[in-house]
Amino acid sequence: MRILSRYINDQFFSSTIAFFVPLFGIASLIFFIKLVSITALLQLSFFELIKLYIFTFPQILFFTLPVVFFAASVAMMHRLSFEYEMVALFSLAISPYQIIKHLGKLAAILSLFMLIFSLILMPQAKQLFKGFIVYKRAQAKLNIKPSEFGHKFGDWYLFIGNKEKDIYHNVTLYNHNFEGRENFILAQNAHLFNEKDGLALLLHNGNAYSYEKNELKEIHFEKMKIYDTGTGKIFHYTNPFDYWLISLKSKKRAFDFTLFVLFSLFPLFSLFYAGILGIGNPRFERKGVFIATLGIMALFFGIAFALAKAFTFYALLFLPLWLGIGALLFHKLIAKRY
Repeated sequence: MRILSRYINDQFFSSTIAFFVPLFGIASLIFFIKLVSITALLQLSFFELIKLYIFTFPQILFFTLPVVFFAASVAMMHRLSFEYEMVALFSLAISPYQIIKHLGKLAAILSLFMLIFSLILMPQAKQLFKGFIVYKRAQAKLNIKPSEFGHKFGDWYLFIGNKEKDIYHNVTLYNHNFEGRENFILAQNAHLFNEKDGLALLLHNGNAYSYEKNELKEIHFEKMKIYDTGTGKIFHYTNPFDYWLISLKSKKRAFDFTLFVLFSLFPLFSLFYAGILGIGNPRFERKGVFIATLGIMALFFGIAFALAKAFTFYALLFLPLWLGIGALLFHKLIAKRY
């Protein structure tokens, strides 16, 4: 059995690489074109595009791996069948169920990985992507230019002496009615960044002055944060647990959760269908295996999408039904014959 496992692993991984490289490349190209279209609305550098691509990387893997695994399983068993190697395995009293059982271990590992990936990493990546877009939009709206008056950051009037990349130098802020006082701030440099409370301006090495009732107060600071409260409610980062907890109240978030689970478990719950398509008699050429493979995947993903949209969490009941139908067909069409 150890030799069989090693043999199947070698055949399976060679098929996986053959499918993964082109599919991953196509998916990456599609996502990258989508990212490039953002430059029509926002000014992004090449490195910022790469940064956004990294944020979309979990999505690319999530939608690529189930397709690659199923297609590679079908291709591997189909190749072994029509090169008479599957016949040799059956002649050694190795049943189709044993082959499916071994692939089931790989599918279980992949499905577990995808569950962790989709329910923990993908929410964080999506939030980072959204937060970066919010930050760039707010920055574009702010559009601070050196040596120009009239810029505003929240309730503050803002003036900067010069700018080097993302660092502002010789920063001046003025607010004529902050907490009932006139306020004036001078800082050597500052930079913008995004936080859960909104867009923030971090000031370094400066002095703050407040004037009230003929009294002038001065404080020296090394660091000071000033928030644009108008951007505070645009976006909030949440941890994965709180992110999915919203699904109890939000139908859209419940749809995402259900769809992620269904897609993650597709490799494990669809192995019998891969066996039906891949295992065959080498004396009779089977045409249309590739089309049938695409059809099975389209059927599963289409039904999963429709059920998740209509019934959210109850759509998970589709998984045992899909598995049961596959097991029944596999037993009748494959296991009884081989």
